[in-house]
Amino acid sequence: MKKYSLTVLVFTLFMACDAVKTPDLVGKWQLKTVEKNGVETVVDTVWYNFQSESVFMLQVYVPQRDTCLSLYGLKKQQENVLSIRLEFDDYIEYSDWSGRSRSFTIDRLNKKRLTLLSEDGSHYSFIKF
Repeated sequence: MKKYSLTVLVFTLFMACDAVKTPDLVGKWQLKTVEKNGVETVVDTVWYNFQSESVFMLQVYVPQRDTCLSLYGLKKQQENVLSIRLEFDDYIEYSDWSGRSRSFTIDRLNKKRLTLLSEDGSHYSFIKF
């Protein structure tokens, strides 16, 4: 009976751990391509970091300065709409952002790939870093 109880306990613990999952979006995503108006641009110096349910960090490597710049902000996700607002616009000229706020539609999201569709129709393709 003890052996049976132990087996049930272990199985229950595994099931409980499986039920608590971190959202797929949380983590560091490396931007690989941006497709706008049918033209695809390869990118390998930009990362979107979704550090929690609301904290966001945009990182841009600037080869001319040999440094990685970080821009911090907040994100809000409702269904498949993702809104991001940066706290400051320092270094924004090193990104393709035109202002401190952006809105995206999550087109694809799984454990390895993320595709965002921006408000101007650009497709941003990421891989999990």
